[in-house]
Amino acid sequence: MKDKKQKNEQNAGAIAAKPKKKKKVLIVVLVIVAVLVVWIGISIHNATKQVAMAVNTVEVEPVQKRDLSDTISVKGTVAGASSTNVTSKAASEITSMNVQVGDIVKEGDVLCTLDSTSIEEKIADLEKSMSNANAVSSINTQQAADALQQAKDDQTTTLAAAQKTLDRAKDSYNGAQMLYDQGQADFAALLAAKQAVEDAQTAYDTAVETTNRAIETAQEAQELNKYKDTDTTSKDTLSNLKEQLADCEITAPCGGVVTAVNSKVGDINAEKNVIMTIEDTSSLKMVATVQEADVLKLQEGMEATVTADATGDEQIKGTVTRVVRVKSQGTTGSDGSTTSAGGYSIEIALDNQELLIGMAVKAKVMIQAKGEVLAVPYDLIQYDDNGQAYVLVAEADDGGNATAVRRNITVGDEVDYYTEVTGGDLAEGDMLIYDTTFSIAEGQTFTPEQMYSEQDMGLTDGTGTEVSE
Repeated sequence: MKDKKQKNEQNAGAIAAKPKKKKKVLIVVLVIVAVLVVWIGISIHNATKQVAMAVNTVEVEPVQKRDLSDTISVKGTVAGASSTNVTSKAASEITSMNVQVGDIVKEGDVLCTLDSTSIEEKIADLEKSMSNANAVSSINTQQAADALQQAKDDQTTTLAAAQKTLDRAKDSYNGAQMLYDQGQADFAALLAAKQAVEDAQTAYDTAVETTNRAIETAQEAQELNKYKDTDTTSKDTLSNLKEQLADCEITAPCGGVVTAVNSKVGDINAEKNVIMTIEDTSSLKMVATVQEADVLKLQEGMEATVTADATGDEQIKGTVTRVVRVKSQGTTGSDGSTTSAGGYSIEIALDNQELLIGMAVKAKVMIQAKGEVLAVPYDLIQYDDNGQAYVLVAEADDGGNATAVRRNITVGDEVDYYTEVTGGDLAEGDMLIYDTTFSIAEGQTFTPEQMYSEQDMGLTDGTGTEVSE
């Protein structure tokens, strides 16, 4: 009984202890919940405050001078200032080719040779034929000259005889007239004498006409023979063959780099075939494609700054020498070179001889040199009802707070994103408020926490140019 009583007492003590343990656990839970509630409240408050601050932040950047020179950027390749297509009139087989693409040649270097055997044979045969023809022509020429002289001599003899007959007839008529006047001859005799004079005159006139015609015929024959002697197909053919023979050894017409070889040993050359192309590297140019929106701004004589990967940061001077204002799939240059397909094109003379033909280059063509001037982004400029242009700047007080203040400006040229400021109240270093929506009003204030600058965040290099990652 005693043991049972003790056991009951122990059970009663255990039952009494359980409510106390539950109470302690509940207190701990309530404390944790309270801490969480406080932490969440603080977080929400801070987040709300941050959101409010973010909504009211403003970007401010110092007003700076910028180079507002208007330029056009183009890309292209290096080419010789001039190029020469090498051809040959010889329609013969190519027997040797002494150069290949990329070789540097000097004027007079032998580039290739063609077989001259058949041409030499044709020349020999034609010269022999022409020699025989010349001999015959010489005989014909002499005969024509003799015939002309004979016609002239015949005219002299014939006219002399006719003149003598005419003179006798006139003397007889004069005698008959005298006898008739003296009554010693009848009228019939006088008429007969007169008829004799008329007949003699007619005979003389006929002799003049006949002999003149004979002389003219002889002269025409002589002139025709001279024409045949000096303007013959054979002479033209011989001249052409000799030109072909000279073209069997092709020499470089100029110094430069061989940029194309279109034939090989064994090919039969055609007269108009371009065997190879040589570009003069003593002076170089850049051939570039131009966008349609830019071509009307470009003019011959404009200066350019050219760069190439091969020369690093070196800036090469250039001058626009040609603007091709015709759009085509492939624009042919003044020297026969062809630009890349599509668009308009320009040629820029380069003040550099170290670049190589075909190198990729970039150029900035100066449209209008402006230099360093005070400038602001064009989309920050506002206008009042009177048309006065102005911008807003953040004017700070001693405590670091700032107020949006109006600065009147006079605008100049607009180049890309920036507009030149030529006058007004704005000064270099003023903290320009970047508000493209014009939601900030004049007089609005900002705390230091509400203002930020991309320069401070490392997003620009200090000149407004974004830093690439």
